[in-house]
Amino acid sequence: MANIDLDFDIIFSDDDYERKFLIFYRDNYSLSDYLETLRFKDISGIEHRNILGSITHLGINREKVGEIIKVDDYWYVYCLKPIGTFLFSNGLRFAGQDLKLEILNENFIPSNFRKYEDERIIVSSLRLDCFVKELARTSREIAQKFIKSGNVNLNYDECKDFDKKINENDIISIRKEGKFKVDCLGGLTKKNKYVVNIKRYSI
Repeated sequence: MANIDLDFDIIFSDDDYERKFLIFYRDNYSLSDYLETLRFKDISGIEHRNILGSITHLGINREKVGEIIKVDDYWYVYCLKPIGTFLFSNGLRFAGQDLKLEILNENFIPSNFRKYEDERIIVSSLRLDCFVKELARTSREIAQKFIKSGNVNLNYDECKDFDKKINENDIISIRKEGKFKVDCLGGLTKKNKYVVNIKRYSI
């Protein structure tokens, strides 16, 4: 079998980014041959899920869209080419209004943009429902109802298994409560409960 002489780059490799973009190439390449960046000014009430919902409503596969991030007063949407051009031509809407999209001439890839607050919680078990209970500041019964009703994502996939074990670096998203990263599983309390460091994302 002949050897395939390929090199590769990982775009969005910083820890701030959660969706990586891998490019295989033989010779030099231009990132703009693969990636398009849309931008629009932030408006009141819009969130990541609203933007993604508007995109998928147009029939775009989630795998064709990379990061959707907010930096200062702008949202940035990264897409495989030519999805960005398609979205620009068809437009995106939120709450009955058109988003004023523009396609950047050069891809803008910032670093250290993610804002979060460090928190510490104590859970009786490493089960998903125990984490949701503490993160949403509710009862375990209501936490299980959240999970069963599809209001909780684990690592960006809907998870209805409240017995699911949680590990370091897992991402937990709770509808209307926010997104959280399990930063570090610490030691045990005197009552054998787990001390967990959490990053609560503000964007």
